[in-house]
Amino acid sequence: MRATRSMMRILMCAVFVVCIGLPTAMFAQTPIPLDGSAPAAASAPSPPPNTEEKRGNRGEAFASPTFRELAVTSLMLGAYDTNSNEVIDEYAKLMYCSLYQEKFKSDFEWNNIRRELGNKVRARREYFRTHYEVTGVVYLGRYSFETQDFPFIKDTALVNVGSLSLLASGRNSNTTPFALRLCGSETPSAIFPPYYIFLLSQPLTLDRIKMPMDEAEKLLQRMDAMENKERALFVRFRLRLQAAGGLDQRGIRLMMRGEMVSIDIFYDQEMTKHFATVALK
Repeated sequence: MRATRSMMRILMCAVFVVCIGLPTAMFAQTPIPLDGSAPAAASAPSPPPNTEEKRGNRGEAFASPTFRELAVTSLMLGAYDTNSNEVIDEYAKLMYCSLYQEKFKSDFEWNNIRRELGNKVRARREYFRTHYEVTGVVYLGRYSFETQDFPFIKDTALVNVGSLSLLASGRNSNTTPFALRLCGSETPSAIFPPYYIFLLSQPLTLDRIKMPMDEAEKLLQRMDAMENKERALFVRFRLRLQAAGGLDQRGIRLMMRGEMVSIDIFYDQEMTKHFATVALK
């Protein structure tokens, strides 16, 4: 197995342009294909442990995005005016619902609470997460003996992708409209949007696995032993958010910026059997 991993190379592209206008790849579902082809090597050491660290009040463990955590992250990274009473009140609904319901009716008492919360937010004394991971699936096509690679099929190839969807509401998404209704409200949040987009610092292409014939045969044998008839592999993207951009014109999508920390590929959906690590450039 070590020989397989050491000989593995995965094709991806890294061009220093952010393709904001390109379609978003939603990795909770089937990725959207796009272009590109500069090769980069991939090795396959064991993936880094998901240990919990904290830097100040920033969460350093990787976790799947949720509306609650992305809303807080975007606030702490400067997406909104933290001097606004409406923003602080919405934050209180999100994080301190019981306190909000109990104290908001008192003008003077709530004003003191609002001031204290605003000071904490502006000083970043409140906990917030900066490390997230999104996952997806790729399907291998038939092995090409001419180019010695497995192309990705079923619309799972990524070509020149400029952004990843961290969170989207509605059908076939990783959250629900009810999650957007804060503290018993009958309507979605007026401050925090339902969609969060991670802008890549450079476009990404991940459209095939390149490996010699003997190793490719071993891979297919392992898939057969696992009864993996669809030739599926599972991809995990780990991201570090560093700044919040602006909302789109409709005010429903918030752009987030940061860096891609790692891309790992696994044999299983639970991501316990590591297959390869894509080398980032």
